[in-house]
Amino acid sequence: MLKGFNKHLTLEKILQGLLYGLSAGLLAAGIAIFSFLLADLTDWYFYLIGGGIGLVALAVTFIIYYFTHRVKENEVAKRVDQAFNLHEKTATMVAYQGQESLLINKQREDAVKNLKGKKPNKLGMKLTLLSIPLPLIGGSIFTTSFFTTDIVSALTTDQEEENYDDITDDIIDSIKDYIGKSQASAAFKERLYEILEQLRADLKGDTSIPSRRKKIDAAKLLVDEALDEVNTKEEIGGKLAESGSVFAAVGEAVKNADVEAMKAAFDELSKQIDAIVSTNGLLDTFESWIDALEQALKESGVSSGDANYVTFSELMAKLQAICDNVEDKVAASQNASSSLITQLIRDSREQAKKAIEAAIENLSSDLVLEAANDKLAEDVKKLMDQLIDPSTDNSGSEGNSGETEEGGNQKPDGEEGDVGDNGDQETETGEGEEGGAEGGEGNGDGDKGEGNGSGSGGQPGEGNGQGQGEGASGGGGETEYGSDDDVYTGDHGQTDYGEVIGDYQNDASDDAKGTGDDGLEGAIGDYFDELYGNAGGDGN
Repeated sequence: MLKGFNKHLTLEKILQGLLYGLSAGLLAAGIAIFSFLLADLTDWYFYLIGGGIGLVALAVTFIIYYFTHRVKENEVAKRVDQAFNLHEKTATMVAYQGQESLLINKQREDAVKNLKGKKPNKLGMKLTLLSIPLPLIGGSIFTTSFFTTDIVSALTTDQEEENYDDITDDIIDSIKDYIGKSQASAAFKERLYEILEQLRADLKGDTSIPSRRKKIDAAKLLVDEALDEVNTKEEIGGKLAESGSVFAAVGEAVKNADVEAMKAAFDELSKQIDAIVSTNGLLDTFESWIDALEQALKESGVSSGDANYVTFSELMAKLQAICDNVEDKVAASQNASSSLITQLIRDSREQAKKAIEAAIENLSSDLVLEAANDKLAEDVKKLMDQLIDPSTDNSGSEGNSGETEEGGNQKPDGEEGDVGDNGDQETETGEGEEGGAEGGEGNGDGDKGEGNGSGSGGQPGEGNGQGQGEGASGGGGETEYGSDDDVYTGDHGQTDYGEVIGDYQNDASDDAKGTGDDGLEGAIGDYFDELYGNAGGDGN
């Protein structure tokens, strides 16, 4: 008789248990996510862990509630009496069930009669007062937990201190200045400028340290991608190194941007060329080289417009042209004398060695450029770490590029050294005074220059001066430049800074001689003496 009512109330208990379970689950998940974010554990799977903790809390709460609030028959009877105004007839029937007497049977028949036709759904659903507020509170805590970092930052930082935009701009501008002074490729520099400007926009108004770290890590990945686009030494060099051909040593050197090792490897190839004594040997050797180069370039996946690709492609084309020339001349002169064949082989060997020399020259410049790209990429990524928390001075940390001063403030550019004193000072004793004191040493990534100055006093004594930094001047004698920096000059690759200035002085002196104006030539010499400490020589 009460079976339908019992099911209805059981469903009511299940719904009540689910609401309590949902409240507990949301609260547990929110607390877990809140704790993870406070501990700076922001990876995606920590959110899944928080959700899992919430599901476990929901299940445990529901099970506990259900088994501690199972529906009893006397409770069902009371609800039925209340719902249908039966004046405890159903409760009395349940209380005396299993007993027999005239009055009990009469009461039971009356209760059954009154229950007949009554629908269980008329009982309605009764929930506790906390059934609705608790899930709302749990949901609010769960939602708020996702903004833990922002809330903590807002509570612990003053609004004025939160604005990192100005110092962020200063740091990014200093990094861009550092990039501009690098000898890396122009294309790579432009890409780095774009990445930094995008990072500037992304960091604007952002005061959350975890958020800034994520954005900076993403920018570092873009730097690596840009480096891969402009540097191909690993791809081409790696394939040549793996080829097992005579170009394996060349490939390994190219891969490591080792110019000297690359030259040594090509020298070994030149020796093999010198050992060729027959047209068949020449053709077999060069055709195997062509096949090795062609296969490596194909497997590298590098664009045909890349500088390294072009260098090896041109070498391959020159070797093929030599082979074609030998085949044509051998076919046209079946009865050629041994002297003609010998001359043909000699000419072909010389052409091949010239092709190798051209490849060495091109690769030397390209590898120096790519090595500069590698260094710049690493330096820029380290300098970016300053942007994570601009409110603290982390410029002296291990993650930053360049040497630091004792106080920890980083200087990306070397400071100019003090100029050495002239060595022309004559002392009272008639001996030349020492030419100069040691100049200041540059800090950070700026290259330290060294220069020597020499001079003589009026008497037999001589003095030598030395300065470090960007220059040192000397006395009346011939001196060297105050820097041993290398300068990328295009056709000649890396050249000492001093040699470049010396070439400029010589060119200017030669032009002055052409005018026939001795005064102009002397003025040019005096200019360079004054500006560079006679580093350009006498101009003759």
